[in-house]
This record gives sequence, structure tokens and C-alpha cells, in this order.
Amino acid sequence: MRRFVLGLVVTVVCVALLFRLIPVSATKAALRAADPWFIALAVSCLIASLAAKTVRWRLLLPETAPVTTGGLYRILHISYLLNNVLPARLGDVARVAMTTRPPGVRLGHVVSSMLTERLTDTATLLACFLIISPFLPFPEAYESWLRAVWLVVAIIVLGVLIGTVFRNRLGALAKSDRVAARLPGNVRLREEARSFSEGFRQLFSRRRVVPIWAWSWGAWTGAFAINWLLMKALGIHAPFAVAVLLTCTTNLAMLLPSSPGYVGVFHAAATLSLLPFDVGGATALSFAILAHLVNVVPVSLIGAVFLLMSRDSVNFNFQAMRSQQKAGAAAE
Repeated sequence: MRRFVLGLVVTVVCVALLFRLIPVSATKAALRAADPWFIALAVSCLIASLAAKTVRWRLLLPETAPVTTGGLYRILHISYLLNNVLPARLGDVARVAMTTRPPGVRLGHVVSSMLTERLTDTATLLACFLIISPFLPFPEAYESWLRAVWLVVAIIVLGVLIGTVFRNRLGALAKSDRVAARLPGNVRLREEARSFSEGFRQLFSRRRVVPIWAWSWGAWTGAFAINWLLMKALGIHAPFAVAVLLTCTTNLAMLLPSSPGYVGVFHAAATLSLLPFDVGGATALSFAILAHLVNVVPVSLIGAVFLLMSRDSVNFNFQAMRSQQKAGAAAE
């Protein structure tokens, strides 16, 4: 509850500051002038990016798991819909509940696949930032901020390198039953711990590691294309590297507490990321509003359709979500 209230406060503060500092009339004019063809292309890239993420998710689950890529695609859309309208990221809880409903899909497999997704996404975005940062036309006034970001990235990269050096030990740990053996005698708890290790091991599989990273890069390339196309729609003349930067900053901002749909923090991150590149405040805010709508509305509408279509077969309810959330906390 406290996190929800804090998120609402952060959202209100961000929205109030943006609309106090930037003229609303000029923002509306910029939005009305947006090119609809570029917006349509951006929506197409969004759907393609989600499809790539779904294929990657299937690769992160055990090969014997009785789930299809199409079924996972529907679940992904529904979870995004719920994250956009409900607090506390309940969409992620629903994602676990719906995926583990078929017999043979264990909670540990699904949770470990979602955590591995986060790892690959973070590593991909960090690598992209390192690649594009020399090509960003930052003014001298922002060089101190860039150095601070480089320091944070260097610390994270160091942690990734340490994990890479000890990947064999981590893989051996994932293959072993030592962790499960140290747990209390509850059979279900031990089985879930073992399935969690098996799911995490998919990232170390020689047969799957290349496809997993390839689909991850494909998904994020689609995300970069969305921002670039929306900049084109609003007449923002900035290099593709700025679109990559926008993707990195907005995804980082979504880790902060906020209201459902990341209202406020997303807009603040996108607006502030564009200002150093000679983009006017009204145009930058119009991009933030448009990018948020493109990323939220189509996914939510498709998720709503899938939810209505699968309501009877999935037998989805919030009581099941809460039960699954408690089971996940116990397994961890």
C-alpha cells in the first residue's frame, strides 16, 4: 500500500512539473501535427517487438513445457494490460498464474524465465548504451551527467563480467540439487526450487544461448525503431542514437514507483532525455505523450481482447493471482 501511495505521489509531482514548465497549447499543436503514417509504422514495430520477446520467453522455458508460443503471446499481452491498469505490477503475478495453469509447467520454471528475461534485457540495454554513447551529440553542459552515467554503467558492467567469469560455477550450481537439499522437508518447496534452477539453466544452454540473445536484440531493435519513427512523426531531427538513449532512460524510469501505466515517470524521462538535443520543451513533451500512448494503448487493447476471449478457458480471477503470489514468495 505504501509503495502504491508513493507511486501516486511521484506521478502527480512529475506530471505537475512538466505541465507547469512546458506550455500545454504548444504541446497540443505538436501532437496534432504528428504524421499518422509514422505512428502506424511505430505500432507495427511494437507488435513485432512483443512477438520477438515471446519467442525468447519460450526459449527460456524448458523444451518439454506444454506451452505454445501463441499461448505465451496472449499471456504477455494480458499481463501488460493488467500492469497498465492495476497497481503493484499485478500483471506479472497474473502472468505467472496463467502460465503455470497447464499441468507440467512449474512455478519455478516460469519465475526463473522471467528473471532471466530481466537479466538479458538489462545486459542488452547496457551494451546498446555503450555502443551509441560516443555518437550522442551531447552539449558540453551535459558532459558531467554523461560521466556520472558512465560510472554507473561501469559498475554494472563490472558485476556482469564477474558473473561471466564465474558462469561455470553458476551453471554447476543451477544443475545441482544442493540448494533444494538445504531447504526444509516440504516436498513441494524442494520441487519448485529444483525447477527454478532448471529454468535458470536455460540461459547457459549452448543450444539456446545464441537464439535467446538474438531474439533479445531483435526485440530491442524494434523498441529503438518505435522511438525513431515517433521522432520522425513529430519532425524531431535527431540521430538514431537518441532513439536508443530514449529507450534506455524510459525503461530505467519505469523501475521507479509510479501509478499504473508508468504515467509521469515515463513522460519525465522521455522529455528530459530530448531536451539536451536542441528539442523544444513542447515538442519533447509531445513526444513523451505520443510514445506513452503508442506503447500502452495498442498492447492494452489487444490484451483486453485476449482476456475476454480466454476468460472461460483460463478461469482467471484475482483470488488465484493472490494465491500464486504467495506460492511464489514461498518458493523463493
